[in-house]
Amino acid sequence: MVTPSIQSFYQKKAPSFPPKPQGPGPNGSNDEPNPAKADVTPPLLTQTWQPKGAYEPVQISELHQGPGKVRFIGRLVNFVSDDGGKDGGPRRPRVLGFHFLAVKDDTGVVVIKLTAAGVDVNDIQLGSLVTVWTGFVAESSNALPLRAPFGAMMIPVHLSPASQSCIRFHREEPGSDESWLCRLPLNYDSASGSLESSPMSAFMNLRAYLNGGHDGAPSPRVVVCVSSVGPCKTVWSVKAQRDLKMVEVHVVDETDSCVLRLWEDKVLSARAWYPDDTILLISNPLFRLTGKKNDIPELGIGSTSMIEVDPVFPDADWLRRMAANRTRKESVYIPFPSDIWGADKGIGGLESDSGTLFTLADVDVWARDETNLIFTGKLNMVILVVRITEIAGRGMLCCFECCGVPIYGNQTRTTCKNCRSECELALNPRIIGPLADETGSIAAGKLIWSDRAWTELFFGSTVVPNDGGAAGKEKQGPKEAWKELTALDSGRLRMVEDQLQYSRVTLTFGWFQGLARLCVLGVEW
Repeated sequence: MVTPSIQSFYQKKAPSFPPKPQGPGPNGSNDEPNPAKADVTPPLLTQTWQPKGAYEPVQISELHQGPGKVRFIGRLVNFVSDDGGKDGGPRRPRVLGFHFLAVKDDTGVVVIKLTAAGVDVNDIQLGSLVTVWTGFVAESSNALPLRAPFGAMMIPVHLSPASQSCIRFHREEPGSDESWLCRLPLNYDSASGSLESSPMSAFMNLRAYLNGGHDGAPSPRVVVCVSSVGPCKTVWSVKAQRDLKMVEVHVVDETDSCVLRLWEDKVLSARAWYPDDTILLISNPLFRLTGKKNDIPELGIGSTSMIEVDPVFPDADWLRRMAANRTRKESVYIPFPSDIWGADKGIGGLESDSGTLFTLADVDVWARDETNLIFTGKLNMVILVVRITEIAGRGMLCCFECCGVPIYGNQTRTTCKNCRSECELALNPRIIGPLADETGSIAAGKLIWSDRAWTELFFGSTVVPNDGGAAGKEKQGPKEAWKELTALDSGRLRMVEDQLQYSRVTLTFGWFQGLARLCVLGVEW
């Protein structure tokens, strides 16, 4: 017996008579919906609006209250988006029907009151480049949900084809000319190359701000680097009586570190920030400390705060270099630079210079000589410590870094909890070391191993006869045979560890000045 499905039971029956044709609509065509046209989303007015007449290009500091057709370019440094009148999170005012944007160029800040209809909320992100056309500039008010700390004007933008005002969100390409627009901080003195000291803005390092600067200065400013971006969380708000989205961004400078919390509409902005590369200049941030033991201080964005993304001035460039150097020293995973040396560069003495036997003291001399930026050689080393079973027992046999967060596991593949992308893990270099010769030693985790080197270290290499049959030719096994370690139990891992302990091996290495690490290309027993 065949049982009918639910879909077949509710399937609409075809009419037994031809349908009555529909009459022409107001535009002369039938009113029947076209499936092909229904899938086409009409472009937003912010993309298709064309200015009528001439608009004078000005800077924000040149704006004057009253009528006048002007246009200017700036970047979003703060915003409060339309939330339907709901409570939008901690210290966030309720707004309905409008987006309030704080737009900054190299000279000043102005608040934009933008109608919510016809605007893609995904375009509203911190650091976005916008062009604004307007026919009237109004005076700002303390009643607005957003107030610019260095500006006292407000521009209403009502989107309609006949309106004199509009805003356009630019799609920037990395390295384009637009990507350098409006990057200078406010009160920046280009002659001295530093931020001017003024009663309105107190520029300080992060430690000074956390240790009391947030309470003394009227408008403190700190420049920090993004060290990691956490996953988007859902937090229940007792005040709002609903779930709120929240992301924690860890930021650092040369003195201290803390957490920047972004709520609801600002969560999307953090997706475009890169760990150890994105610089944030935060003016007048909110400060929160719960008082719990080992609690990390938290920064927030208030109605008078500003966040300038990737500002261009010497302090930001220095902080970015400092973060890159810190990452090089503290990173748990550095990918092997396979594009610097050839596949067989330095392996088995295939090149005359690669067969040179070095000591660690020789490598130190060569590495400090800038004329020898890239070279290869061999090191005869003794493995003093092997920690395979210990690290595998802690679930850290393999490692990787994604979104600035270290990822560990005893398997070679896993999923990043932040961006949900699939990650290919590498063997943790801290399982081997330190290694020593007669002149010095290398600490654990300071070597960068290739897949071929790992395979030769654990499984050696096989020798097979060549076509002539007279001589032997070294032939490597599968380069990723080291992955078999992840399938071994603790007993077999202990056997591998005992075989490697205090053994002497010859490492074929490569040195690259830009990486400043010894890279192991191959291992000979």
